[in-house]
Amino acid sequence: MRKYRTEFKLEVVQSFLAGKGGAKLLARQWSVPEDKIRTWVSHYRMHGIDGLRPKRSAYSAQFKLQVLSHQDREQLSNCQVAAIYDIRNPNQVVVWRRNLDQDGIVALESGKQGRTSLKTEQHSQAPSNSGTIDSEQTLREENERLRAEVAYLKKLQALIRAKRSAARTKRVWLPG
Repeated sequence: MRKYRTEFKLEVVQSFLAGKGGAKLLARQWSVPEDKIRTWVSHYRMHGIDGLRPKRSAYSAQFKLQVLSHQDREQLSNCQVAAIYDIRNPNQVVVWRRNLDQDGIVALESGKQGRTSLKTEQHSQAPSNSGTIDSEQTLREENERLRAEVAYLKKLQALIRAKRSAARTKRVWLPG
């Protein structure tokens, strides 16, 4: 993936905002993907120049859940919710959604995914002196995660029910 300097992004965004062309025309002119221009413009509109600067962030499970519930509540696209929360890669929201749908809230809490390091595997094989304390703590944390997941799903179901009932009761008045 190609990296772009902040100054370059700003120049492209300013061209767009000045009306020198749409995203499609500017994409050809600057040799940049059209979706990148749209993303830069929305980030710039929401966060100014900081929205164009590189950002490395680790997001908490609570933040991820907040983003996904806001997206559901307001029926926003991945790009829209990413711009609101200053998430530079809108595809990250897609990944969070998939993880939540497949594995529940626990999947949002795991920081790094993929292979575990060799050090971690060695430590997990060693017997623990405080095994019962660790297992109780693990069970408490899992219980807390499951409660949060159930609460989230209940709110989501209530929201869906409310929207369906509002759609049924909505009446259109036509003068006649």
